[in-house]
Amino acid sequence: MTNLSKENQNLKIGVLGSGQLGQMMCLEALPLGYDFYCYSPDEDSPSEKAGARASIGFYEDLSSLKTFLSKIDVLSFEFENIPKSTLEYLESQTKQIQIFPPPRALVIAQDRYLEKTHFRKLGFRTADFFHLTKDTAKFEIAITFPWIIKTLRFGYDGKGQVKVKDENEYKNFLDKAFVSGNEEYLVEEVIPFQKEISIILTRFQNGEIVCYGAVENEHKNHILDLSIYPARIPASLNLEATEMASKLAETLGYVGTMGVEFFLNENHIYLNEFAPRPHNTGHFTQDCQSFSQFHLHVSAITGNFPPTDVRPRPTLMKNILGNEYKESLAIARSLLKDDRYQLHLYGKREAKIGRKMGHINFKGNLEEVNPLFHDL
Repeated sequence: MTNLSKENQNLKIGVLGSGQLGQMMCLEALPLGYDFYCYSPDEDSPSEKAGARASIGFYEDLSSLKTFLSKIDVLSFEFENIPKSTLEYLESQTKQIQIFPPPRALVIAQDRYLEKTHFRKLGFRTADFFHLTKDTAKFEIAITFPWIIKTLRFGYDGKGQVKVKDENEYKNFLDKAFVSGNEEYLVEEVIPFQKEISIILTRFQNGEIVCYGAVENEHKNHILDLSIYPARIPASLNLEATEMASKLAETLGYVGTMGVEFFLNENHIYLNEFAPRPHNTGHFTQDCQSFSQFHLHVSAITGNFPPTDVRPRPTLMKNILGNEYKESLAIARSLLKDDRYQLHLYGKREAKIGRKMGHINFKGNLEEVNPLFHDL
């Protein structure tokens, strides 16, 4: 932590959400002397297990939320799927309490149509898209098949998505799409990308940005499996992605760490989506032999200045899911005989298929990794 002034040494940090991202923020904040609080409907959460002081309540319960805000000095988020009405309430509280990133950033991130429209206004290349509602379903969609149809809000890790290959499949989708009549979707062009990359950056309150450069990501069943840092892409594309992500952060008035995802197709970059919080693809930073994304996030939201020297080294991150969790855990622990591996478990009570239970980082390059690493 750099330039820690007397007035912010004892700040009380609060986050909405109490999962593993809050846990990892907490593990950075407590050693720096900050008290850390979390608010969510969940009991015995990963954040609470790491030492966060937990308040249990629904995000829609503004009375409980107001009580929570009275306990803290600065509010942040480890979970973006907060009801829009709650975000509007938080926006009204920004004169009473510091809130980073601004609630408006979450409103845009959680609405796929607002998000893509914002990207286009900035001049960024995206997949073609169409806002599908009961009223607009009668219009012809001028996007070449195949499509991905996504729920407009609250989707992640492939949830709320369906691939549509032709007109018949689209008609079948429409037959079940509007049960209440209020459903909204985003129809997207399928980009035949060669690589998926992400940019993890932190924007500080003075407007300065710290960026690690591009991370290369591989998915299985729509869930992140492996992140490779640095991404194996040309320097020109790395720079272009970094500049796009930085411009996005600036237009949002963003403060804190964010993840921005891109598709690469024949040397063209398509901006896919952003997450207004630390990001799964940034977990490698915990063991990159420099500052972690969580350290930078805590530093930014507490009003400190950026570090003067950030030099991350090659690192891999492998997610550990609830699928065959005992076997994966045994493999992960066997790898710890080599001090280049570092295991991070989240303390979740129950292992479920597709649930992220932890991750393991490797300090080095892909060609150096133990073959067992790929079996996790």
